[in-house]
Amino acid sequence: MVTCALGIAALQAAPAQAAEEKTGTYAAAAAPTTPPAQICGNTALLTGPATAPQGAVTVPKGDNTGFNFSQAGATYWFAPGEHTFGTGLYSKIVPGTGATFVGGPGAILDGKNLNLFAFESDAENVTIRYLTIRNFGTGKSNGDEGVINHGNADGWVVDHNTIQNNDGAGVMIGSRSVLSYNCIKDNGQYGFSMFQDPIESDSAIKNIVVDHNEIAGNNTDDWESIIPGCGCTGGAKFWDVNGAKVTNNWVHDNKSVGLWADTNNIDFLFEGNYIDHNDDEGLFYEISYNATIRNNTFKRNAWVKGVRNTGSPAPAIYLSESGGEPRLASTISGSTKLRVYGNAFEDNFSGVSIFESANRFCNSYGNTSTGYCTPLVAPTLVRKPAGEADTAYPEPRTFAHPCYTQISQEPYKTDCRWHAKNVEVTDNEFRFNPAAVPCTGTYCGANALIASGANNISWAPWTVGDIQNAVMYNNGNVFANNHYYGPWKFAKGYGETISWDTWRAAPFNQDQGSTSDQGPPPDVANVLDAATATLEGTGTGTWGVWFSAALAQSTAAAHGGTHSLEIKATAPDGWGATVSAFPGNAITPGDKTVRLWAKGATGTTVAPKLTIKWLNVNQETLQTDIVQLPALTTTWQQASANFAAPSGTTTVWAYLTGPGTVGTTLYVDDISIGDTP
Repeated sequence: MVTCALGIAALQAAPAQAAEEKTGTYAAAAAPTTPPAQICGNTALLTGPATAPQGAVTVPKGDNTGFNFSQAGATYWFAPGEHTFGTGLYSKIVPGTGATFVGGPGAILDGKNLNLFAFESDAENVTIRYLTIRNFGTGKSNGDEGVINHGNADGWVVDHNTIQNNDGAGVMIGSRSVLSYNCIKDNGQYGFSMFQDPIESDSAIKNIVVDHNEIAGNNTDDWESIIPGCGCTGGAKFWDVNGAKVTNNWVHDNKSVGLWADTNNIDFLFEGNYIDHNDDEGLFYEISYNATIRNNTFKRNAWVKGVRNTGSPAPAIYLSESGGEPRLASTISGSTKLRVYGNAFEDNFSGVSIFESANRFCNSYGNTSTGYCTPLVAPTLVRKPAGEADTAYPEPRTFAHPCYTQISQEPYKTDCRWHAKNVEVTDNEFRFNPAAVPCTGTYCGANALIASGANNISWAPWTVGDIQNAVMYNNGNVFANNHYYGPWKFAKGYGETISWDTWRAAPFNQDQGSTSDQGPPPDVANVLDAATATLEGTGTGTWGVWFSAALAQSTAAAHGGTHSLEIKATAPDGWGATVSAFPGNAITPGDKTVRLWAKGATGTTVAPKLTIKWLNVNQETLQTDIVQLPALTTTWQQASANFAAPSGTTTVWAYLTGPGTVGTTLYVDDISIGDTP
């Protein structure tokens, strides 16, 4: 099987990219175009060995009540067929340390909605694979509890299983655990979750891997209606984890959030996931730190939440009081920032929301993570006053804690808050078609940089305005170099929406270097004249034939305005057109951005390239750069690249070339060469 060949150790040790890497140019092409983990019903992946492994204990089908499953280090092979555990509420498998449980073809553990849990033990390093585990729980039971690894024991490996129709969570996860190649669907509360008692000045759970799972349709019991506002549902819930690789999963159609990391999670990598059509947010990263979210696909998320609650951003990615913190070591994410890059977003209710509640901080009534403080303050746990039991205090505010007694002084003024800070949203592709999304309210089709709350905590040293200004202007939160398709808008402050131009202008200065198909490329001081750049003047400007081409100003297609340049091949061996006559246009050395839009006519599949030559005063070529266009279709596509014009550059000469038979036709428009904004 695939995972066995790869090896669990390889999953745990897969390297992160270098710390603080610079992402460079647009990279959303690396996001998956199809689900990477089509596990449910995939017998090639889910079928176990037909005979018992050497030395294994065979477990016959039928009622396994009383079977001894507690031998340390033993391997158990479940014969094909259905396995049950009698009528006892707590009848279950209690593994020994290092035990392995393997299913034969079609082996099923069925709780019959009589048994609460399938596997429960404090034993470490247990392995469970090739089993169908279903119908545990007795009807909306197991709230915040799990069917597999009920005790959150460490070092468990759960792979190649079907885990479905159970109450509560299908799986609980402890430190050093791996969850891979499973179908986890239609469970009552979560697909998987985790919780261990909090540890002062440390994380409760460390170093977990969640790879190549299909996580679908979970929260069938709608726990938010059972406990209103509990924040206790979804495909997955991570809690108080330091170090997680969440890669190559298909997370879809969950009846709440897809993936939810809540409370003091640190150092996460979300990569290569396909997150689609979840009722609420696709990915929710809440009061947590230092994550890299790269090369994922987000489609059609948060439609239900967006329609149900028009006062919520309902984004594909919700970054709530979360950000980068350089004082917290991070190796898996490769960064002490919170980075969102190289992702593809398509027809979600909204895009990425960076949010902070002014009333949510350690020891405030707004801190719904009762008993927890930030990892930057000792004590990190809010406990009862002296003389009472030494447990996490159920009332979030205790007057002896420094986040009450000294909160107006540093470091507590800074460190008692979870901040939306040091967030970078770059090099993503945002697509939004309002006709395809059930839009309502102001947030539909928006990216957001917002804060809210009320000035009703008399002892708090900040106002809502202070937090809004910090989030919008002072916390290092940046959108840049993204590519927008469709009528996107942008939310600021309390959530007021503003236009593309306002978002990009002072004082916000967001999305520098980004593009939108709603108008010509912004913010480049173009060295080309307007007629050449936009084809809206007389004729073709300074465009000229280089070889085997016929050029014309055309109204048959236009990206911006009403005209474009039509290029038609006149020979079978390719064609060429110059943007400007040699030696080109005057330009200075330094960082430059080159952009153009192109589309093909019917049947055109050529992929042209724009060659840029930087020349000195003697008209000698100092450097040659290439802007490679994609294979053209009948839809306008943009090519954009950044270059450094070398020292001594005085002019730039550009020409467009491509393959094609006689009559091959394409259009180009909105061409710019100029200083990088």
